[in-house]
Parts: sequence; C-alpha cells; structure tokens
Amino acid sequence: MIKELRDGLSYVGEGFALARQPGLRPYLVVPLIMNFLLFGVSGYLVMSYAYEWIAGWGAAVDLWSWLDWLEPVIDQLLGALKWVIFAVIILGLLFIMGSTFTMFTHLLVSPFIGILGEKAELALHEPSYPQHTLGQIALRTITRECRKMLYWIVRAAGLALISVILYFIPVVNAAVPVLWFLFGSWILAMQYIDVAADNNGIPFKDLLMLMQKHRTSVMAFGAVIMALTSIPIVNLFIIPVAVCGGIVFWVKKIQPALGTVALRTK
Repeated sequence: MIKELRDGLSYVGEGFALARQPGLRPYLVVPLIMNFLLFGVSGYLVMSYAYEWIAGWGAAVDLWSWLDWLEPVIDQLLGALKWVIFAVIILGLLFIMGSTFTMFTHLLVSPFIGILGEKAELALHEPSYPQHTLGQIALRTITRECRKMLYWIVRAAGLALISVILYFIPVVNAAVPVLWFLFGSWILAMQYIDVAADNNGIPFKDLLMLMQKHRTSVMAFGAVIMALTSIPIVNLFIIPVAVCGGIVFWVKKIQPALGTVALRTK
C-alpha cells in the first residue's frame, strides 16, 4: 500500500518534468489559454462578489456604558474575523472550482488535450495505436467527455444530497468536506488518466475497472491534483501537468496490467 501511495504521488512530479520537454510545449498552448480564461474570469467574479458581500457586513457593537472601552477591541476582532471568513469562503470556492471548472475546460479543449496526451505518450514509449488527426480526436474526445460529465453529475448530485442530510447531524457533518475532497480526487484522477485510456481505445467502463485495481495510487494522484487546482496561480498551469502525469500513470502503472485484467468488449 505504501508503494502504491508513493507511486501515485510521484506521477504528478514526473508529469511536470514531462510537460517541460521542448517537444511538448506547442501542444500546451490551447489548454493553457483556455484555463487562464476560465479560471481568470470566474475567479475574478467570485472574489468580487464575495468581497462585496463580506464588505457589506455590519459589525458595530453597542455595549453598556461601563464597557465602552471594550467596544473598539470587539469591533477590531469582529473585523478581523470577517476577513478570515472571507479567506475561508474564497478557499472553499477555489476548491469547488478546481474540480468543477476542470470538467468544463476539458469539454471545451478535449481535442487539444487528446493530442497533448498522444505526444506525451510518444515521448515515453512507442504507442500501439496510430496517431490521429485533430478531426478524429475531436469527435472521439468530445463524446468521451460528455460520458464523463454524466458520470460526474450523477455522483455529484448524490453526494450533494448526502451532504445536505449530514449537515444537520452534529459532529458527523465534519465529514462532508472530506467526502467532497475524496470524490474530487477520484474524479480528477479519472479525468487525466482517461486521456491515455481514450487514446488507447479503452472503453470508459474498463478504465473505471482498471482504476479500481490501483485505487490507492489513483486517490493519491488525484489528491495532489485536487490540492494544486485549489491554489491560485498554480491552478492556471495545472491541466498540462496533470495530463502528462496521467499519461505517466497509464504507461507505468495501468498499461503493464492490461494483460492480467479481463476487459469488456469494446
């Protein structure tokens, strides 16, 4: 289990090294630009509305006359608390955006991510499939992204319902953020490992089965990506790194096991 965990963590670093290779740089442009636009615009809007909402909070304190000396202290404490809450809200929204906007970004730039995946895998070994044109990849990847989007929506809706129920149970409700983090980690790992799976012609259901064979590594890989997508600035660059990390994961961890796993008919 420790080795599986260590492998999952290391593939992100290897993906970063792979993404820096000169031969892959031309294929990073479109995903980076789209990610900049989506995260930049959405992040600006989220922070603007959150700032206006927090700034409008009134926290004036009116104590008994003999406690007037304490009012400035309490006002300062409440003012500081207000901005702590603001920071928590922003971090929470960035956390949610990390998994949500990644899905939409992938849908918009899926053909270019597919090409990046092909070139990244070619940099590691000689794939068993022929390289495809942009048109061929576009048709295949957009269909695949819609399939993954449906998978995500159904499970996110179910988890949201569970979260609402748990919210009203003291102590137990503390598990809600953990559940969402674990769910996001699985989804992001699936998102990026699937780039290589799709290029190699592996059906989506088979990918899920293969991921379950390496659940610890998958969750470790996804957890790192999930954490990085929640960090401002870093999340702007994460997609190419995560795609390359998913390719490394596929080539080193999953592909060698394909001969020992009974796959469904394509």
